[in-house]
This record gives sequence, C-alpha cells and structure tokens, in this order.
Amino acid sequence: MTLDELNAAAADAVVAELESLFGSAPLAAAVADARPFASVDDLCAAASSLLAEQSDAEVLEAVNAHPPIGGTVAAGSRSASEQAGATESADLDAVRALQPTYREHFGWNFLIRAAGRSSAEIRAELERRLTVDPAEEWQFSIGQLDAINQLRLRGAVN
Repeated sequence: MTLDELNAAAADAVVAELESLFGSAPLAAAVADARPFASVDDLCAAASSLLAEQSDAEVLEAVNAHPPIGGTVAAGSRSASEQAGATESADLDAVRALQPTYREHFGWNFLIRAAGRSSAEIRAELERRLTVDPAEEWQFSIGQLDAINQLRLRGAVN
C-alpha cells in the first residue's frame, strides 16, 4: 500500500490493515485517526508515540498476539518471514524450551525483533533477559514491539 492510499482509505480498512501489522486494534485505530501522514517516517514516528500512550493492558495484548519464536506460524505470514533466520538448531530448541519459563516468570510472551537474528543470538538474548527485573523487561518488551511495528510498517507502506 502506498502512503497516499493509506491516507485516503476508509478508516475501517486502514484499521484492519494496521491491526494485522500491530496485533492491536486500539493502536491501529489511534494511528488511523492520526492521518494524514506526510511521509512513512512520520507514520512510523506517530505509531511509536501512540504505542507509548497505550495502556499496559493494550500493550500486553499486542505482545501476546505474537507467536512464540520457533513455534507454529502460518506459512507466508509476517512472523514466518521475520523468524526465518532462526533456523532449526540446538539454539532454537533451547529457545523453545525457555519460552514457557520466560512467560511464567514475566507473565507475557518473549518478544524480540527476530528479523536478521540467528537462533544463537535469540537464545543469548532470551537467557540474558531472564535475569532482569520485570519492570526493566517490560520496557524492553515494549521497545521490541515498537521495533517489530516499525519493521512491518516500512514493509507494508511505501
């Protein structure tokens, strides 16, 4: 979709498209309401600012909308292409094994911008993040959600 198409489209169509990118109806609606955007950079900046304004419950829903790394994802989905670097390996097996521990410890899914990372890098980051306090990890998870949203926006809108 072009930026002009996003700016001109009906709100419900924009919300549906953005919700598929963000995993969050409230964020999608907020971004749609902020139109028009002068550039994709402006769109991305608005999405970041509006994410920061979402309630913890809304952000939690968006975080948990992302499938586990190495889990079952639909072929051809955004998550499948983003996780493509995390190929089958002992590291990926460890990531799969550690994610339930992470979820039990923090109360939400482990989230990382997987695009461009190897399974070894993801494993190391998961192991490191299991050692931080929940408040710090929550902020890091929000940052990762924002990074994923930015990646997806830039891939979907030109």
